[in-house]
Amino acid sequence: FIMFNFRDGDSRSRMESVLTEYDMTIMDYPRYYEGCPLLTMETVHHFLKSAESWLLLSQQNILLSHCELGGWPTLAFMLASLLLYRKQFSGEQRTLEMIYKHAPRELLQLMSPLNPLPSQLRFLQYISSRDVGSQWPPLDRALTLDCVNLRLIPDFDGEGGCRPIFRIYG
Repeated sequence: FIMFNFRDGDSRSRMESVLTEYDMTIMDYPRYYEGCPLLTMETVHHFLKSAESWLLLSQQNILLSHCELGGWPTLAFMLASLLLYRKQFSGEQRTLEMIYKHAPRELLQLMSPLNPLPSQLRFLQYISSRDVGSQWPPLDRALTLDCVNLRLIPDFDGEGGCRPIFRIYG
């Protein structure tokens, strides 16, 4: 058994404490990145490679996934990523919806006010369209934006100003 634990902060979860007593390998991942229920492409890549190599070692190997309160969107995304990466499912939206349908209703009510689905679908498109022979995750490339429309400018400093930072992947 190996367990992928999506946790909040540095404290150990009860599940982790119990499974360590049985000498199980536990790999910890954050349940969000900068407040979003999505992880960096490097973290996703590490998860996919670790899960795939574990599953390829033996047909008896079992992968367990666990998330703490509020971590369901990240866990759902990572499971969809794994299914697409291993080509066991096709269609990013269909795969993600299938996993979300398995969530208990109480978990869906605990989701953040930020809708993670558009960003998760974009990341899943990167994963499913990867070329097996090419560099993955993709290298950073310079990009020029001709225009950015901000419909509402947040007042971060109390003086009507803000300094937006754009991170674009793809």
